[in-house]
Amino acid sequence: MKNIKIKNKLLSNNLKLNILKELSGSNNISPKLKIKNASINSKEIKKNNIFFAIKGKNKDGNLFVQEAFFNGASLAIVNNQKKSKKKIVVKDTLKFLTKASSILRENLSSKIISITGSCGKTSLKELIGKSLNKISQVTYSPKSFNNKFGVPLSLFNLKKEDAFGIFEIGMDKKGEIDYLSKIIKPDVGVITNISYAHIKNFKNINKIALAKAEIIKNIKDGGHLILNKDDKFYNFHKKIGLKKNLKILSFSLRKKNATTNLVSILKDKSKYKIFLNINKKKIYFYSNSFFESDIKNLLATITIISIFKDITQLDKNIFYNHKTTSGRGDIIKVKLFKKKIYLIDESYNSNPLSLNSALINFDMIKIDNSKKHLVLGDMLELGKYSKKLHIDIGKNINKTSLKNVNVIGNHVKWTFSSLDKNKRGLVIKKKSQIIDLIKNTLNNNDYLMIKGSNSTGLNSLVNQIKIGKINAL
Repeated sequence: MKNIKIKNKLLSNNLKLNILKELSGSNNISPKLKIKNASINSKEIKKNNIFFAIKGKNKDGNLFVQEAFFNGASLAIVNNQKKSKKKIVVKDTLKFLTKASSILRENLSSKIISITGSCGKTSLKELIGKSLNKISQVTYSPKSFNNKFGVPLSLFNLKKEDAFGIFEIGMDKKGEIDYLSKIIKPDVGVITNISYAHIKNFKNINKIALAKAEIIKNIKDGGHLILNKDDKFYNFHKKIGLKKNLKILSFSLRKKNATTNLVSILKDKSKYKIFLNINKKKIYFYSNSFFESDIKNLLATITIISIFKDITQLDKNIFYNHKTTSGRGDIIKVKLFKKKIYLIDESYNSNPLSLNSALINFDMIKIDNSKKHLVLGDMLELGKYSKKLHIDIGKNINKTSLKNVNVIGNHVKWTFSSLDKNKRGLVIKKKSQIIDLIKNTLNNNDYLMIKGSNSTGLNSLVNQIKIGKINAL
């Protein structure tokens, strides 16, 4: 009894602080210490944040502890340093963060929604997060925090009052989704789709589907699995989910027997009225987009929310005015060389599924096709499948009304060679020539879509164009 009283004196009202102290055995940290969010980036630290000094491939966070304190950190989790009243010293800071996040997860009542898939994870997470946030308290992972650093960090930033936590899980190879979803233990698991992203690390696309299925075994007992019924691995994933006795819900643009399916889209002034069936009830919501990828995300989001809320009671405008995530299809008007152009930024990443989706969306924009221009960079990490998949993209473009297709990169030349001659633009050698293209070829009010894998450097180029820093290129 005496020990419990002593321990209670040492305990803080802050659950996170108690977990950190208990896990590390540090008794010199004041229970009155204030801690808000956690970060692994010393530059992003704000007052009363915790800094986890993690050693990455290129940088060791332990070298930035002083900067974190200077920026207002109240506590740092470090290794190879002396203990102090503001430092907890552990052997491995990433392992420690992961363990602490896992314990926190067990002690919170928040419903956890976890998203994986080959593409569309971040866009879907943003739509679910922002929509649910209008009716409940929600924490969702920022940007693409979907790896061994981002997932535990996002989980640790869950708040006691959160009704929902929404996280995405990415992977490069087998076993990663299993590892990360074990930490999260989702109540709801979502698989958006299966494509050739990161195929270089797998024997074939079936192995990718199997790796994505790792999330299923870590969904809590009695939980829900949300699947895309238009995906060719739907039945494969459904079988695995049923073996685990999960409740399977689905969404579809085309299949009427999905839990949630699209009925029709009507233009209503500046809005789109999206009619859908959910559990055989017909309802509608407003959206500012009619693009296929956005409608899929809308259907998936409605399916997920329906687990917890009465969909018929939601405001019809709850999804309206949702802004597309930067680099994933956001359209901004840019003024360059005394003319205005509409820049469609698809430069965050590229794989066959996301590129074909972006091409369909671009083709749907109702303007003269001579006013549409494309710059395509390489789709990377496709291994032995690269040539075939790049050629297939060219064949798919030939089925659209798109022309003015310009390419930059090695693999994308296969796309260019498979294009009809009347669709070919330029083979661009260096990124500065994209600026020349805008200056010399595009006219006022033309549209330019730029898409390529992140490591092609197109993303940083587009960000420079957005803020008008083209002289630095």
